[in-house]
Amino acid sequence: MKALELLHVLLDYDYPQVFVARDLIGVRYVCMVSEIAQHGPTFLCVPVSSRRCDELLSGKIDLRLVYEEPELVEFYRANPDNLFEPFGIERYIIDVVPQELLPEPGLTFSFGDEVLIKAQELNATVAYASLAVPESIGEPRIRTRKLSAFLNIYQGVLRNLARASAKAIGKPIPKGEDPYESDVFGFCYGSFTVQVRSSEPCDMFGENKALITAFQTLNEFLDVAENADEAVQFLSRMKGHAASSLIGLLSFIAENDCQLTNRWSTPGMHSSSRSRVRVASAQNIIQRCRSREDLSIERLELIGIVDSADATAGNWKIFVDGVAYSGGLKEGAGINLAGIILRNRYKFRCEEKIEMVLGTGREIKKISLIGFEPVEAP
Repeated sequence: MKALELLHVLLDYDYPQVFVARDLIGVRYVCMVSEIAQHGPTFLCVPVSSRRCDELLSGKIDLRLVYEEPELVEFYRANPDNLFEPFGIERYIIDVVPQELLPEPGLTFSFGDEVLIKAQELNATVAYASLAVPESIGEPRIRTRKLSAFLNIYQGVLRNLARASAKAIGKPIPKGEDPYESDVFGFCYGSFTVQVRSSEPCDMFGENKALITAFQTLNEFLDVAENADEAVQFLSRMKGHAASSLIGLLSFIAENDCQLTNRWSTPGMHSSSRSRVRVASAQNIIQRCRSREDLSIERLELIGIVDSADATAGNWKIFVDGVAYSGGLKEGAGINLAGIILRNRYKFRCEEKIEMVLGTGREIKKISLIGFEPVEAP
């Protein structure tokens, strides 16, 4: 016996009357009440393709067509005790749905939140990022270099926002763990829209906490972007890598003259979250940020073994728990590396700044030493 699980309720009156479900391999079924008995309702179920299901959800076809002209002459019946638990279906041997069971003509639905629908189908945290680039006006098309740069920047924003939020609540994400990683799983019309989902496994509710926090913060920033003063205040609160990556995203929007709309959802949300930033807004914020170099700087404390210290060139390298960090001296810091004893343990107080390579979206971290002191071995 096949088993189905509920996806979308299309008509509800005391209990779901019409809904979409799916089986274990992802085939979707449209189900409607065909009989009501003492033990409860019986549902007539018919398998549908993704295209036909999307047409039904968007109101392009009515419910009667699904049953009157099935894509497969294959029908099932279900008598579930609880629709919110997986339930079994059994084959119903008919070639044509009897007239008395067909729904009235013209019964259509408007279940148009495609991002929420996709999150429920994948049981995952999902986002649609739409870029209004000129080449996408007539078809889903974008320059390869633009797409590559955008994906680098977008993933960098998610990474830095997730890490900053986790650090702010005292639960930093350990090095080597990437719960904020996302996968591109499709593209669609309407500007050039990149569809992404969580790479990491979600919990039983289809949620990825790190990505949810990142998407929430990103959309909060996009919501205030119309007001440059509020946007700069937002960046001032974030500071460091998170602020730098958001500024990099604005720079991409301004340079490529493309409005960004970001929509995201989890399966449990009532509707997806939608925010956007216009090109003019991005340009205004960037203009305000040009005099605020402090926004993109993050303090960094490194305690480890000094491997090299060039007093003439001002370059250094230090190993912290086996990981190498290197950089130079901050201009005007007034420090000299001549007194450092190699292979000894030191604490380096640094400033780290992300610099973005124009055209590629690749991030380069620049570390500048502002002070140091010897540390006794543990």
